[in-house]
Amino acid sequence: MKLYIDISNYILTRSNTGIQRVVREFLTRLLDNKQKFDYEILSYNEKESCFDILQHNELKQFLLNVKAYRFKKSAIMALGTFEKGSYFLDMDAIWHDSLKRDFFYPQLKKQEVFIFNFLYDLAPIVVPQFTHEQSLKKFTAYLDALFAYSDFVFFDSRSAEEDFLHTKKTLQIKREIPTRVIKLGSDISPSVHSAGRKAGIPTGQLPDKKYILFVGTLEPRKNQAFMLDVFESLAEKYDDLSLVFVGRLGWNSNELAERIQSHYLLNRQLYWLDNVDDGALNLLYKSAFLVAYLSEHEGFGLPIAESLKYGNITIASKNSSMYEVGKNYADYIQYHSINELYEVISLYLQNAELYHKKRAFIKAFYQPYTWDMTYRSIVDVFNNLEYSNQIMTNQLPKSLQFVFISIDVKNLTGTIKALDQYVPFAKEYIVVTRASLIEKIQAIPTQRRLIVIDEEEILGDYTEGFSKRDHQSKNWLLRASLLQLDMLDNEFIMLDDDNRPLKNIDLNFYINEKRQYCAYYFYNLLHWHEFTSEYDEGQHTTRELLDGSGLELLSYSSHMPQIINKQIWSEVVENYFDIGLRQPLDEWSVYFNYAVSKYPLLFSKKIFETMNWPANPDCWDFEYAPADYTFENYYAAAQFGKGDLSLKDKIKIKEKESAPYAETKSLMREAQKYLGQTNSVHGQMQFKKESFYCVLSNIPYFIMGKKGAIVRLPVNFKILNNVDAQDVFFYYTIDGDVGQKRAIVCFLILKWEGKAYMPTHPRIL
Repeated sequence: MKLYIDISNYILTRSNTGIQRVVREFLTRLLDNKQKFDYEILSYNEKESCFDILQHNELKQFLLNVKAYRFKKSAIMALGTFEKGSYFLDMDAIWHDSLKRDFFYPQLKKQEVFIFNFLYDLAPIVVPQFTHEQSLKKFTAYLDALFAYSDFVFFDSRSAEEDFLHTKKTLQIKREIPTRVIKLGSDISPSVHSAGRKAGIPTGQLPDKKYILFVGTLEPRKNQAFMLDVFESLAEKYDDLSLVFVGRLGWNSNELAERIQSHYLLNRQLYWLDNVDDGALNLLYKSAFLVAYLSEHEGFGLPIAESLKYGNITIASKNSSMYEVGKNYADYIQYHSINELYEVISLYLQNAELYHKKRAFIKAFYQPYTWDMTYRSIVDVFNNLEYSNQIMTNQLPKSLQFVFISIDVKNLTGTIKALDQYVPFAKEYIVVTRASLIEKIQAIPTQRRLIVIDEEEILGDYTEGFSKRDHQSKNWLLRASLLQLDMLDNEFIMLDDDNRPLKNIDLNFYINEKRQYCAYYFYNLLHWHEFTSEYDEGQHTTRELLDGSGLELLSYSSHMPQIINKQIWSEVVENYFDIGLRQPLDEWSVYFNYAVSKYPLLFSKKIFETMNWPANPDCWDFEYAPADYTFENYYAAAQFGKGDLSLKDKIKIKEKESAPYAETKSLMREAQKYLGQTNSVHGQMQFKKESFYCVLSNIPYFIMGKKGAIVRLPVNFKILNNVDAQDVFFYYTIDGDVGQKRAIVCFLILKWEGKAYMPTHPRIL
């Protein structure tokens, strides 16, 4: 396999920040490690209308001296001489390059070259008001070429991926393009690390007092003006506090630059450093009192990761990808209000114990992403292409095994009856159950072969103590033990006995026309904030495991049958089996996130199509709402009254149930803008009694919603004492009456800080 990588923009700009930092860190590791594939690094030669092939030894010298190094005469490569069946990777800011992709990509396709892209954000499309007109035009042309010709796209956040999918849907582009979300590192390469000297900081310009650090190009999208507004108020009260902006002057920011340069606090409490190297930046992060990053939109938000890596208290906007990076370790300006920013900074200035405890919390538990992880995530995709291509060229199966784990004969009987009716490609049913239920299950009437397996046969030594395990651990162990079945095909459907089909289903529901597996997700694990059940615990431990492994973070426990590749499942079991014995894991999410991360070309990620998941809309908010219903999460309590209803009638009932919740979410989205604009948010609400001290953040002055729906109000909390979190409750009142009471529930490492949802019941609308 041959891979070509174009770094023309990096060669042109000689920059070491932003996208070019990603290119640099990836190239450094690519050159230092042996690969399973051949590769060439290219730079476009506009004068000759061809590519220069950059020698690997020269590239290593260039990466050590990016600003000054000049390449010697290189071999050249004509645009029409790419190797057939090779791969071309665009991971640079190539929309600025002279070789336009709407011209170049068709030429690659004529040579049967596969095009891979790394798209860092869609800010020019999502927030065009923050983009120069010419940049918007160039980026739009590039994106059009990508939509038309790309075979695969990397993203640095789920947020960027969702922006891409939304834009694609808006433009009515039907062509499927596989995607993979990876994490960007926050460590600084040793080769460019100049720790121990104040490089890039002129004498007298490093504050000798505590300071707020804000890293990012000065431009409207980064929102430094908002930070300066709030700092001016803070400076009136705290004359020992400084603000340091680090970043070059960007687009449409002359007014802000003039404001800073003429400010009465300049070089006393206000500093702007526009030419700082990595060593100096390292020092600035290490010495900061706290770090702020208030961007209006990001693809990733690298300064948040860099700040947390140093154990800094970090205050960030709550939009786009910021929470993916900062998680529960950063403080967020949920509504982008002055109160929130002013009060959270004041809170840490006034409470030294809280300040030091928060820093200790970050240092103890925050796991920074590394550039090694970024490199491995990209390289793994190319290393696994051979197996992906092998599967995608295999003959399409005519039928698939359906493999159950069940101890509910009644549910299983109904589901098998529905499968017989609606699923013509079911080859046979394999049911793993208790020995005491084998005869009953064997007696279930069905049109197909029914194989019943005693669970102890596949559990082996793990039978001992199995009955005492929690529900999640039992499922993990049983599904992992399916690999003991010699009869198990390499591709099979895995399901529970309550995953009941509602209509006719074709094989292409699971294997599409490209022979990709369809993987159905229902939530983002980062946004799962429920803590009341074993299932919830499994969602959180699964997220921690996947995140630490550099894998994607969607939840695939969608309560519907899913297709499994046995070889990939065996890899998952080999890597994570013992972990699943020690802590609850969601086997669906571990499998699919591993699979779509390691073999992304083999999968098509789709929104789930399950009715009654959740059973009621007040259980949790839909993050991804099904556009269609193909299965239902069947259980008696979730059914629709007496008698059999048609699918159409069931959908009507569900739509009526969910309508006020959808309207409420829309109202709250609109209210959020107004709350921020009018500063109608409690920044920090502090509760003290004897030895107890709790802080609630981001509480709006009012909520909006439809009667009959619940507003699930996100509340961030900090508890300074070692109090049993189960004993802490908060509640709200409406017209003096006590409303819904809600326990603050913490989990694992979140012993004193986290997020809860307060269900509030609107009465008026």
